[in-house]
Amino acid sequence: AATALLVNGLKRYGVGNVLFGMPHRLTEGYGLNVDRVDAAHGDGVSLIITVDNGISAHAAAARAAELGIDLIVTDHHDIEDGLPKAHAVINPKREDAGHPCAPLCGAGVAFKLASALNGACNDLDIAALGTVADIVPLIGENRTIVSLGLRHMIKHRRLGLDMLAQVAGIDISGITSEKIGFQLGPRLNAAGRLDDALTSLKLLLTEDEGEARRMARELNEANEQRRGIERDIADSCIEELEAFFTASMRSVVLARHGWHPGVIGIVASRLQHRYNRPIVVIALDGEGLGRGSARSGPGFDMVSAFSACKELLVKFGGHKAAAGLTIEEENLEAFRHAFEAEALRQLGGGALFPELAIDVLASLSEVDTALLNSLDLLEPYGHHNPAPLFCSMAVDAAPNSIRVLKDEHLKLAVRQGNAEIPAIGFGMAEHFYTNDLSGKIDIVYTPKFNTWRGKTTIQLLLKDIRPAAS
Repeated sequence: AATALLVNGLKRYGVGNVLFGMPHRLTEGYGLNVDRVDAAHGDGVSLIITVDNGISAHAAAARAAELGIDLIVTDHHDIEDGLPKAHAVINPKREDAGHPCAPLCGAGVAFKLASALNGACNDLDIAALGTVADIVPLIGENRTIVSLGLRHMIKHRRLGLDMLAQVAGIDISGITSEKIGFQLGPRLNAAGRLDDALTSLKLLLTEDEGEARRMARELNEANEQRRGIERDIADSCIEELEAFFTASMRSVVLARHGWHPGVIGIVASRLQHRYNRPIVVIALDGEGLGRGSARSGPGFDMVSAFSACKELLVKFGGHKAAAGLTIEEENLEAFRHAFEAEALRQLGGGALFPELAIDVLASLSEVDTALLNSLDLLEPYGHHNPAPLFCSMAVDAAPNSIRVLKDEHLKLAVRQGNAEIPAIGFGMAEHFYTNDLSGKIDIVYTPKFNTWRGKTTIQLLLKDIRPAAS
């Protein structure tokens, strides 16, 4: 998204020859490297602009200076080891923590630069796409970008996004931040996770309908493949953890040969939600190196923890809640112990319970069209601006309504008094096996409109279920 924004912005500004590229995640990592600088020099490039990376590319920056190539870094990641040697470094992390642009993602920073060059806010739909998909706080300027960008997306119907929405089975005219996060974002990311992200970039730039349709289908197929690989790795992680996991453990570090490095971040996220502690998942190659992705919840700073273990790491970077690392296989066990010690320091030794901050205690009869229309005024929802959580207590599951879908999801209808509403819990199939749903239950959920075959009804998106207190 950030690359598409800046390519379009530079062309609007009048730059005639704009080359673009993206590092291959599986072989090059995420950022600018010396080989890329050398290749650019061979192509006669006089200026390199990074997007969403470069703040830690000190060696590549030095090489660019050596070759006489100007370098502009645009990034939003934390600054760990000073600024790289560059003509300019644009990063909101250089400002005070309270700066209004502090939460911008890489696409947001690129959007700002393109807007400054051209004096106009073009490509707001792509800026919104990148902002939602990067899971940055949806407050302040980010919320404005997404709110306006969603309207832009609906009105202008960019060809590539429209085709991607079609293969995802959604109508772009009803796009929301949730649909970007769960439908469009994963499909755009799938290509880069498995192989090369250029298809996703070209989809955002193309104006050829046939090409857009072909690329959208490719991304949809890649996403299905990604989901299968992710599921297999997650299952193997859970099987391994069931053999040794204890509640006293403050962290989990898992590593194995044969895991696909492109999907381990998603696996780490799933495990973090399941075990409620910092998770690091590392894919080992055949040359003694491991590439890892890490996820954590509130109260834990992943980058700070990696900094405490940096003598054992080749490199690392990211954010408090999500980060990546490269490690030599021989240092794995030492890192596991050092990371656990840092997790104990940050989290303490008490029980680690996942928490849901419930906003409203409501009866099912109160969940009606008028309520949902008022909730729509709070959109767009996202990180740091979540949809309100409702709790209804002592409800009944309607007889014969309980089903497990695709071995993953729980579907049922819930009743209370004269009210009955369908509900679905994505990834909550385990409740079918572990909870007694035949008696009274308490549910936590977000109410939503659901449109199916032209008919719109209210549906509850379940977040948790427990047997009601007797």
